Amino acid sequence: MPRMKTSIRPLLAALLLTLAVAAQAADAPDNVQAEVADAAKTCTDLGGKPNTERMLRALDFTGKGGPDWIIDYAKLDCAGTTNPFCGTGGCSLQLYVYEGGSTWKQVLDETVRAYSVVKIGGKPALRLTMGGSACGKVNASNCTFVFRNGKLTQGR
Repeated sequence: MPRMKTSIRPLLAALLLTLAVAAQAADAPDNVQAEVADAAKTCTDLGGKPNTERMLRALDFTGKGGPDWIIDYAKLDCAGTTNPFCGTGGCSLQLYVYEGGSTWKQVLDETVRAYSVVKIGGKPALRLTMGGSACGKVNASNCTFVFRNGKLTQGR
């Protein structure tokens, strides 16, 4: 491969990342794309300029052969106004799991302050930090929940 000037490398890397994000969004199932489009419309309706490029993440939670999809509303950039999907309790987070064929089912729709993908028993799971109101505390506190095997349970 020919050697590139160092000033071109960052531009090439940014271009490849942009293409990868666009390809990922295009591969998302229709119902996931519709959720992202609705989020963009809500932002626009509030006078903002939406950028949804970072909202989607594809992982395999089910092991059924198709990607499962996380929609992270915290990553909606709604320039010109505040993110309408975030508040004092956190931001909306949705998980769609692959059911087979061309079907993805929404199995999680929660307001979270943060999340991370972890492995439990060798399988991916979501660790969610939610506002205290989710576990009977004042909202200024935090609660930790884990989503795995189709269930949301309180815990570490």
